[in-house]
Amino acid sequence: MGKDGPSVQMEAWVKQAELAVRTLGERRMRSARLAELLSGQDASALVDGLGQLQARASQGMQYARVALQELALEREIFEAVPYMVRERAYGIAHQSGRSEIAAILLTSTENPNPTAREAMTGNDYANESVGERCAAARGPNRNKLDRLLHDRDYRVIRILLDNPRIRERDVVKIAAMRPTRPEVLEAVARHRRWASCYVVRKAIACNPHTPSPIARRLVPTLLQQDLLTVSQAGSISEEVRAQARALMQRR
Repeated sequence: MGKDGPSVQMEAWVKQAELAVRTLGERRMRSARLAELLSGQDASALVDGLGQLQARASQGMQYARVALQELALEREIFEAVPYMVRERAYGIAHQSGRSEIAAILLTSTENPNPTAREAMTGNDYANESVGERCAAARGPNRNKLDRLLHDRDYRVIRILLDNPRIRERDVVKIAAMRPTRPEVLEAVARHRRWASCYVVRKAIACNPHTPSPIARRLVPTLLQQDLLTVSQAGSISEEVRAQARALMQRR
């Protein structure tokens, strides 16, 4: 393949993606730049670029890993790519056995807007109305905040995650909670601050209640020792465990 071939072009794309996450500190700006870089790519180039980024992340390249993390967590980035291109890219990745690339291209099929009754199911800490709990989630009362860590209404959790009094250990507790609602875990996975924390992502990926599309998008961002944990966790779906095993063999 010549110097101007697709692979060389995508090498330049990968370097630009890494530059974006290295120089842009604000996640919205990172997402916008990555979306800009993705737009206009055809399906084959998209798979090639993601593959190169995955390979560099597996080799320990810090900013490749960060870029991969952004692509795994921010689904809106891929909206810059037409649906037909994404679908074709998924087919190419799947047929060529590149499950980790196919996983990044997946979108969740879970219900994004559960009814109030569905969201409240099994919520042992919901003695107050949703409105009252949302108000408490914005407040300074640490005792109330500790109780709300167990809340299973994703609307309460979204607000709680924005409270400056919430710490990393609190978010890990939410992400590791079992049982919990899939919508709660998705709220954590999509949070612009907390999803950047490795221990939070690991907790989400290891939670058997995490929707498979989200777990599969996060697994490629895990370190080798945590891939081993996922691969051996009997509570996690075989689909996700198999993905972890495949990634371990490639690294």
